[in-house]
Amino acid sequence: MSRGSVGTPFALGLLAASLAPLSFGQAAGMLEEIIVTAEKRATTVQDTPIAVTAFSGTELDRALISKSLDMQFSVPNMLMSKDNFTTAAISIRGIGNQAIGAAADSGTGAHFNGVYLNNGRIFETEYFDAERVEVLRGPQGTLYGRNTTAGVINFITRKPEDELGGNINLEVGNYNHVKVKGAVNLPVTDNLAQRFSLFSLKRDGFVDNEHTGNDIDGRDMYALRSSTRWSGERADVNLVVNYMKEDSDRMRGSNQRCLRDPAGIIGCLPTGLANQRTNSQATVTGFLINNLVAARLGMDFPDDDYLNSAISDDPRKQFLDFEPRYEVEDWMASFEVEYDLDKLTLTWLTGYHNSDLDARNDYDFAVASEPWPVEVTVDRGPDGPITVDRAYSSDRSTTTPEQWSQEIRLASDFDGPWNFLVGGFWLNYESEVHYYVHSAALELYGDTLGIASDQRLFDNDTRTYELETWAAFGELYWQATDSLRLTLGLRYTEEEKSSEQRTIYLNFLNDPTLPGGDYDAFDGNWEEPTGKFNATWDINADVMAYLTLSRSYKSGGFNPISADSVLLQENPSLAEFDPEYINAFEVGIKSRLFDNTLQANLTYFYYDYEGMQISKITQQTSLNENFDASIQGFEGEFVWLPTDRLRLTANLSWLDTAMDGGTSLDPADINQMGTTEFIANAVNANVYLGPGCPGGVAPCAGIEADLDGNQLPNAPEYSINLGLQYSWPFDNGMELVAGTNYYWQDEFYARVFNTGNDTVDAWDVWNATLTLYSADNSWFAEVWGRNLNDDDHVTGQYLGDQNVGLATNQFLLEPRTYGITLGYTF
Repeated sequence: MSRGSVGTPFALGLLAASLAPLSFGQAAGMLEEIIVTAEKRATTVQDTPIAVTAFSGTELDRALISKSLDMQFSVPNMLMSKDNFTTAAISIRGIGNQAIGAAADSGTGAHFNGVYLNNGRIFETEYFDAERVEVLRGPQGTLYGRNTTAGVINFITRKPEDELGGNINLEVGNYNHVKVKGAVNLPVTDNLAQRFSLFSLKRDGFVDNEHTGNDIDGRDMYALRSSTRWSGERADVNLVVNYMKEDSDRMRGSNQRCLRDPAGIIGCLPTGLANQRTNSQATVTGFLINNLVAARLGMDFPDDDYLNSAISDDPRKQFLDFEPRYEVEDWMASFEVEYDLDKLTLTWLTGYHNSDLDARNDYDFAVASEPWPVEVTVDRGPDGPITVDRAYSSDRSTTTPEQWSQEIRLASDFDGPWNFLVGGFWLNYESEVHYYVHSAALELYGDTLGIASDQRLFDNDTRTYELETWAAFGELYWQATDSLRLTLGLRYTEEEKSSEQRTIYLNFLNDPTLPGGDYDAFDGNWEEPTGKFNATWDINADVMAYLTLSRSYKSGGFNPISADSVLLQENPSLAEFDPEYINAFEVGIKSRLFDNTLQANLTYFYYDYEGMQISKITQQTSLNENFDASIQGFEGEFVWLPTDRLRLTANLSWLDTAMDGGTSLDPADINQMGTTEFIANAVNANVYLGPGCPGGVAPCAGIEADLDGNQLPNAPEYSINLGLQYSWPFDNGMELVAGTNYYWQDEFYARVFNTGNDTVDAWDVWNATLTLYSADNSWFAEVWGRNLNDDDHVTGQYLGDQNVGLATNQFLLEPRTYGITLGYTF
């Protein structure tokens, strides 16, 4: 990708017949006005000088946006996919969360009713009883603060109303899909109202486990919400409590790809991705068994445990030793008080979040074919022990975050040209994070060396991680003329992070007979001023232009590395990774033309990125590094109503990203690393040492790759969304509405090294709906279909470390689903 001129994307944007999110059920010939709070005050989307895409609750349902992963089909320059570590990979304009570890933060700020969630499960649950969802693209470092270098997603629930009523939706589909959503609104007194809502989803899995005969990657989850509102003459008080529980066989990855190394040196070759099994000689299992255990026991073990393991050409048919488990309980609460002081409004927002996650998966993503000459009992934690006679492994991720937050704001509404907004923010966040690996190789190795049975596991253990941050912020507004408004914003942030962490057993750092060392304590402090300048010009009543200059940042953190790691012994600075900074320029036009039948919103942006945090997995841990980059792009959002019955929509996105210098060692490239191999040493086992590196000596440095000019990960150059809606009104007042939506995304790289193996191919998806509305809009019946072509497109991928032979985990688009939804409002 070139760092080309801006003229090309502007020309494409002006010539394209492109369009914004698909919107159903609106009055014919009228463009809907959506009220948003992107600027911490109520304005329409068209009057907000931010690149914001907003969806009302009705639009979410009718555009088949049931969860966050569906959002990218209707938001320009947004990529969402599954993530290798139980969360979602979100990228807006090429910026996401490329860092890994307890102290690593996302670049996209997730908010629930305005409450910032440091580690929420909002991207995994389904949307229900939503007032709207707002997606703010671009840095929002002044009003929203920490970790909004990419943008903000704000999920806003429906508030209680003063009339008795409610709704119920029943949705059934293939894969035994059954979803129920409902809400009831109860006026209690003239000032007090209560709303209860719920959501439940059960469906079979999209993947068949051919080894056990069961389907997996299904869903069994529900959520409950209580919303209470008290409205007085001056005060408006809202309390929302949300509970979600899931107990599913949700998969972490959908498929695994590998071009097998016949020599067994690195497991999977870096020269391609094929549907083959890893050569276990180059995995941790092969190293421990063949190099250490076999000689001590005087037994012959197979050279490659997966030599004849079954594998399917269908990515939705897998061979796994056991079904995955995904268990989570999640609480969220927001308490907001808004008080009218005549020309001033005081807002106080309290937030709480608590979650408990436990996810287990087949670590090697395969069933070993070659038997061992001995049986081994593997302790699998909560799943209990199992006795096996061949290679077997499971991994487990647990996290228990808890946070409290406070925000207070004072906003003016004076009659003169000057107004302001000032506020303060405080957050305390604590968590405990574990990543375990249980395996037959670890058990047998530990038994051979006499290690206690409860210590024969790998555990990347963050016993405590605590974050405390506070900020003061404000914006000053000057209505310089009737058509020109200037905004100056400033925010000052301080953050303190502390962590106690260790890697126990098989850490290859100490004597392998020791289960692990003491906890290593890390702490750090960061402080930074950020801000923005905005000029908004109302060209006329229907056209607005804006220019924004802003600076945002994301704090640094600690790499999850033990203090005595060879990585830190060679380079102590690797204990921490630095903050990242973004200087952004954005210019946009928002317009409604031709008697309010055409909406055309255009945006161009340029980012100068300093110290972007990007991770790689090496030496049994994640290593987060900092790199500079340049980003520019264009977005066009259009809505056109050529007739009273026809509505056309589309988004067009162009994105140009480039690394500005920087080098890094690619753990998958043997041309840089040298011939990597395990070096057997019964006293000090150090892995992945290049030629000439004796056991017990730090790995050879290798030759670092030049990253200058490489594309950023998860940053497709082009994407487009096209939508069409047509309605047929009947004489009896009923209405039939047909809608279809097409999305195409360009190829991109999953890693910053931009190798052939890192390429994720271009893909597309086509969805459709057919909805019948009653004359009084009290009920509807809808037939819907997603991914109508039933494609198995790869939406993201992740390179595993040397322990699993450098296999690549892939995440797939959900298969074709179809069904019917019946809804009733009372």
